[in-house]
This record gives sequence, structure tokens and C-alpha cells, in this order.
Amino acid sequence: MLLNDKCRLKGIEAVVATDFDGTLLQSDHTVSDRSKDTLSKLGDMNILRVIVTGRSLYSLNKVLTDDVPIDYLIVASGAGIYCRESRQLIYNTGLSTEDTEQIGNKLLDLGCDFMVHFPLPDNHKFLYHKINNANSDYQKRYEIYEDYAAPLNQFSELTDGSSQFLVIDIPDGDLFNNLDSNLDRYTVIRTTSPLDHQSAWIEIFPLNTDKGKSLKILTENYNLGSDKVLSIGNDFNDVHMLRWADESRVVANAHKDLRAEFKNVSSNDNEGFSEAVEEWLKGRF
Repeated sequence: MLLNDKCRLKGIEAVVATDFDGTLLQSDHTVSDRSKDTLSKLGDMNILRVIVTGRSLYSLNKVLTDDVPIDYLIVASGAGIYCRESRQLIYNTGLSTEDTEQIGNKLLDLGCDFMVHFPLPDNHKFLYHKINNANSDYQKRYEIYEDYAAPLNQFSELTDGSSQFLVIDIPDGDLFNNLDSNLDRYTVIRTTSPLDHQSAWIEIFPLNTDKGKSLKILTENYNLGSDKVLSIGNDFNDVHMLRWADESRVVANAHKDLRAEFKNVSSNDNEGFSEAVEEWLKGRF
């Protein structure tokens, strides 16, 4: 059993899972009052409230304020699950030392700019390798986390393995398909950079690590299935959870390919989260 008594909530009837950046979070890096009211209403209805994000817990804590009522945090695109109240890590995946070295050597062969992150809960720390000085988005991310970064010398430095690799491709680059085919023993996920909104961030995880798999694990621990789940997102790293849940929505600022596949609601700056929840609730509760 994943959840212990301190984490488990009583009487849960359904789940609402939302991406954070570009979905629940507005462009000014706040969660609207209406979204907070919607989340409070869900709690009153015994509906589990879950943020499912690509951020680490450290990064999420920088912007997620205490007045946003959430029950669980699925972080690092599914690599970890935390209880919100206690910040207790209750589930995580990771790459072994052997997998870390195998992936890293492949990235070196391909000439990639990448960061390899320490295991959870310290996955905001990383070792970095860079060869392309024109990769400004890579440099920008490095500067944000410079205090937690160190140059990569040997993969053996990661004695406990790693949580994930992050490869940053320049705008209009074509690395994703190359990595996806070369690393088919792992989960390779892409998303749009939250920094320049143009570059591709490509993450490499253990096989079967993604937002959908971790949301499924959490949901099944409440003896609920995908028919009791609403998922809301905006980017490619949300696809697994959007496809797993029986009901899914994407906000109007989502990538056009996602808008074509899933039901649409208003943008993250125009209360798309609350619109999705209110539409889903009609006739159900």
C-alpha cells in the first residue's frame, strides 16, 4: 500500500488532477481567487485535489502558496508523489547508476547539452554538461539553479543513481525523435520550455515514469478508477495523464496538437481551470 494513515484522506469520491505552469498557474505566477475557491469546493465535496507538475518540490514551493488548497503533489513529471500537508515523499522512481551512465554516455555521443539530476527528494540539484554556447535557454536555467549545480566530471559521482536527465534543445531543434528512438528502454518526454517558451525540454526517466502512471497509482490507492478522474493540462508532458483519465481538458493556451485531441476550455489567464471543473461537475455530484 502506497499511502499510510497520516496521508490517507477519508471518503474520497473522485480526483481532479491539474498541471501547474500554464494551467492552474497564471502568467503572473499566481493562482487566481476563483481557482482557490474552486479547489476549496472540491475539498468540501470529498474530491481529491492533485497538482501534477514537471517541477521539483523545491521549485514548486517557490511559487505554490499555502492558501492554495491541494492534497497531493506529483512532481518531476511523475517521478515523485508528496503529501501536500507534510511534504512527505510517499512514492518515487529513479535511474540506477548503470542506467545513468548508459544514458549519459549516449547523450555525450550525440553532443547534447544536458543536466543529470540527483535522486528525489534532492532532484533540484544536478550535474551539468554543455557544449553549445548558443543554447541561451540552457544558460538561463543554469543561472536560476546555479547554487545547486556542479559540472559533470564522471557519472560515478552519482553514487545513488539519478532521478532524470534534462536535455535542452534549441528552438526548432530535432533532438526529441532522435532520443526517443535511441533510448527506447526509458521514458522520454518533451515539453515546451517555461523560460523562453520556444526551446524543447526533453526529460529521460525510468520506463513507466510519467504523469499518467503516477496519477494512476495515487488514484488506485483510493480504490478509484480513471472514470472518477478529471485531468487538466497544457503541454506534451501532460499527455499521459490526459489520455489516462476518462475526462480531460486542455486550456486555450495549450499546444495546437493537444487542442485538437482534447476538449478545450479557456486559457490559464481566463479561469480555464475553474471552467473545466465546473463543466465536469455538472450532472455528476
